[in-house]
Amino acid sequence: MNFGETIKKLRRQKDMTQEQLAEYLNISTQAVSRWETGASLPDITLLPMLANIFDVSTDTLLGVDIEAKEKRIQEILDHAEEYWANGYNEKSKEILIEGLKEFPNSFKLMHLLLSNIWHLDEKEETIKLGEKILAECTDDNYRQSAIQLLCYTYPKIGETEKAVELAKKMPTTCLSYENLLANIYSGTKRFTQKRFNIFQEIGDLILDITTNNAPLDEEIMPYTLEELIIIYKKSIEIIQVIFDDGNYGFYRQHLSWRYTDIAIFYAQLEDYKNAIEYLKIASEHSIILDIEGYSPDGEYTTLILKGLKFSDMSVSHNVTSNDSMHQLEMMNHIAFVPIRDNPAFIAVEDKLKQYAKQRSV
Repeated sequence: MNFGETIKKLRRQKDMTQEQLAEYLNISTQAVSRWETGASLPDITLLPMLANIFDVSTDTLLGVDIEAKEKRIQEILDHAEEYWANGYNEKSKEILIEGLKEFPNSFKLMHLLLSNIWHLDEKEETIKLGEKILAECTDDNYRQSAIQLLCYTYPKIGETEKAVELAKKMPTTCLSYENLLANIYSGTKRFTQKRFNIFQEIGDLILDITTNNAPLDEEIMPYTLEELIIIYKKSIEIIQVIFDDGNYGFYRQHLSWRYTDIAIFYAQLEDYKNAIEYLKIASEHSIILDIEGYSPDGEYTTLILKGLKFSDMSVSHNVTSNDSMHQLEMMNHIAFVPIRDNPAFIAVEDKLKQYAKQRSV
């Protein structure tokens, strides 16, 4: 169906005459007639008015197959997310940029691209795209996500006040959609939502008391290495208390990384015995992760999260390697230089190498 046929169809659906449409647009009836016969096209500035009159999108007016368009956009997103979930951010970014050449006004694509370039620490591009989304997008989810990443980025370029101004526009924690849903639902749906919220809050808590806890400016670090060891051990204890049956699921990766962090702290203190001991523990978790993986059919069995399936949680692997290789990469830390030739250190490396490999997509 061409543009003229579309206008005629929509006009008749509204039980509207050519004269009435012309009057709404403040143009001549002959102009409308020429559109419908295909003799001419309207000025582009009239498209928003026509879309509003007929209560359709401009894509519909222009004969775009909305279903096919959305299907294509979803294909691009799925392709990009496949790389994104496995840590291949650059490849994911490339796919999204090409997708935006095809669909330059797709906020779905912009939304994922914004997260991508933020993780790549591309500050100027993050701000440029984030501000574009705020200026042009009306979808609250995409706008709030843009605000979040702009708040993280503005301080890095010395514009903290902009971040503060945006942050104050966001709802408080108690007004988050997760908490609201938990109070709206009842019965099984409420229970399911509460478990989802607990899972998310555990992750936030662990990160807030470990990697997110210390100031970015190392000159004002408030903790000694000894204190950091205590803090990181407490984060492990929290995980062990919650997942008291040893079925850690996604949180086994937290354990692997936190044990490795503690090993680094001990090595910096030249306590190499403990450093190696914690690397051994970390390697046990890394290897289990690589053997068992994250089966979507698995579920948590701890009482607090009982019945919550691994597939219910959208989590990415975060790195392009598997967990054994990731730990090997962390063991390249300068703090381990004095013990690289230590037989116990080499034994941990050799064991990890049996399972280490690049993740493929």
